[in-house]
Amino acid sequence: MAPRTPNDDQLQHQHKFRLNPTKSYSERMTETRSELRRLVREKLCEITGEISAMMRWSRASYMRDVVTRYRVRIEGWPLADVPFKNLSDVPNLGKLEHLLRGWQDGSIYFRHIDEEEWRAMLEDPSPWIGAPEGGDVDNETA
Repeated sequence: MAPRTPNDDQLQHQHKFRLNPTKSYSERMTETRSELRRLVREKLCEITGEISAMMRWSRASYMRDVVTRYRVRIEGWPLADVPFKNLSDVPNLGKLEHLLRGWQDGSIYFRHIDEEEWRAMLEDPSPWIGAPEGGDVDNETA
């Protein structure tokens, strides 16, 4: 057996390293979505004072487990640009980045609501989370 040279070792491990360190679109989508979920949950925990608070992304779960439970709602969500839904269903990196910037700069935020605002949301949450879409599943969390 011939002795191994440094080049042999380099070739053997080359598959572990990229020639181009730029992240793929898919990787950037995943990272942005993950950071957005982390930040939204952090903001929800801050406003509720509960370290175990969980954001819910379907209409029914959001209304029950966030709005009704904590009496808070999201303000500033850009409904015209990004429908309120599970972040896994947002198909575009630009939209995810738009949401992330909004949460980071405070233009999207949680706000406490009073009894009258809560009742209005129960009656019709569309002004805050948009009209219902088909396939709105009631078990989405992030």
